[in-house]
Amino acid sequence: MNLIGNVLKAVVAVAMIAAVVVAGVYIYRATEPLASIGTRDTPAEPVMFTIKPGETVSEVADNLEKAGLIDSALIFRARLKLLDVEGQLQAGTFQVTPGTDLDALIRLLTTPIVERGIRFTVIEGMRAEEMGEKLGAEGVVSPTEFIRLTTTPEGAAQYSNDFLAASGKPADRGLEGFLFPDTYEVKQSGSDNSDAVIKIMLETMEERFTPEMREEIAKRQIDGRPATVYEALIIASIVQREGVVKEELADIAAVFWNRVDRGMLLNADPTTQYALGKPGDWWPQLNLDPNTVDHPYNTYKIVGMPPGPIANPGLDALRATVYPSQNNYLYFVAKNDGSNAHVFAETLEEHERNRVLYGNR
Repeated sequence: MNLIGNVLKAVVAVAMIAAVVVAGVYIYRATEPLASIGTRDTPAEPVMFTIKPGETVSEVADNLEKAGLIDSALIFRARLKLLDVEGQLQAGTFQVTPGTDLDALIRLLTTPIVERGIRFTVIEGMRAEEMGEKLGAEGVVSPTEFIRLTTTPEGAAQYSNDFLAASGKPADRGLEGFLFPDTYEVKQSGSDNSDAVIKIMLETMEERFTPEMREEIAKRQIDGRPATVYEALIIASIVQREGVVKEELADIAAVFWNRVDRGMLLNADPTTQYALGKPGDWWPQLNLDPNTVDHPYNTYKIVGMPPGPIANPGLDALRATVYPSQNNYLYFVAKNDGSNAHVFAETLEEHERNRVLYGNR
């Protein structure tokens, strides 16, 4: 019996030592420097993580681990307990960057929604529907609501202000062209932040399109009257879609203004792409004769500007449109040399030579 008892004592002792070691590792991992907790080697794009009302701490921890946002649900729960915030997890949707250290993640997940910021980026040249799809996929807005508010007259009417009223925008048009592309942060307001997102983009466009720029565009005459901000946005949106090289945007703008002045067709491919765009392919390749497309935005068939902007231009395209180069260019073709640059011409004869020279059929 003494032998058996000694063996049992030894087994218990070993188990106790193992438990102490495990506990030590557990505590160490829960309190080690924040930079090394729950991080990844490479930066990643933010993802949306949702805590549903009524979810337990264990369920949240397991979901975080499954989403790859933490290394260990056990360590996450231990850290919550250590910080005494187990009961402070907030229901809602959170924008989380994989690799965020554990304490920063906990601070985010315990922040009330009214205090929580959400970041998003919109790039130059996107149309409103594209924005809605992108921001919807990122969990920033409801795509259907965002598209309704930005592309319909009824939706646009909710954002009426002095800038829009003075811009020359027709009442039957949406907000295409006025949604300034940039990186923003807004306070979350539930599952749909469309209103806050639209407002901040409109406010930024009003700031970027300065009073000096508005005065400058009004100096331009169209059919014997001052050009409007809305017309400038139409041209700027085409310039944005046509140009890649910043240094030539002012030349591209000059081409389209010169064509407007002469009552010519703009012959701008992006306007036809806009006419043909659809979900999943908003800017389709034009593998057809654009003259066969019967649409008010097809500038191969309508003279002058289309009815509205075709995208939302950035500051470079705006400035190029307001302050175009002073030249007589009426044509340009791609150089097709990998530079994304163009070659410009004043006459049709010169343009045709350039088309052949640079392989544009």
